[in-house]
Amino acid sequence: MKTTTLFMLFVFMFAFSIGTFAQGTGTKADPRTTLQSKEITTSRAEKSAPSGGGLPGSRLDLNGVEGEIYVGESWPAGTIVLRDGGKIENYLLRYNILVDQMQFITGKDTLAFASPQELSTLTFDKHTFIYEAYQCDKTIRYGYFELIEPGKNKLLLKRLVTFEMPDAKNPVDTDATKYFIDECYFISKPGKAAYKIMCNRKSALSVLNDHQDEIDEYLRITGNKVKTPDDLKKLVSYYNTLDD
Repeated sequence: MKTTTLFMLFVFMFAFSIGTFAQGTGTKADPRTTLQSKEITTSRAEKSAPSGGGLPGSRLDLNGVEGEIYVGESWPAGTIVLRDGGKIENYLLRYNILVDQMQFITGKDTLAFASPQELSTLTFDKHTFIYEAYQCDKTIRYGYFELIEPGKNKLLLKRLVTFEMPDAKNPVDTDATKYFIDECYFISKPGKAAYKIMCNRKSALSVLNDHQDEIDEYLRITGNKVKTPDDLKKLVSYYNTLDD
């Protein structure tokens, strides 16, 4: 009875706390892994993304394809690993592309992590996300990326909203808005901000220039034209073996 009472008290405190508490491999909560969260509002101002989703160029410069603004729209259960090794299991997660937020559900509330720098990885529905610094023009920014190829040098995917098309009959109905999504790839090297890389040979050689001779030989032997995301993934996988 005492155990049941303590458990219910814990659930009550968790549901009304604004912090999230990570659990390690054991069953005890580790107070060092407390993460702050913030409430999600539905104001129009919050739903307005920066030009190009914070990346170079304007929305009209990027075509994109019509798609959903959420990865994990149905709130799949996921696992959060913290930078100190703590782990949180069975969180209901989704990624909001428009506002570049990782969101989760606590009770009836939708929240977002206010201290994403404390997160190592978030995995749900076969997607793994990390929070990284990246180069944007001459400034360094931070945002969420999907991890495509792990390793010393990571291949990352950044999704961004390039255009919003409100419903002509009811422009204030945001649920009827159509969104166009573009996908950009980045390389994250140790100790450096992630840098954009294109699916072509010239871009790949300029970013992976510290092993240009080996990369040239690899492309010649394999016939990899670096024209698709899968080509790029294979190239980065090979690149990671050169420093082993």
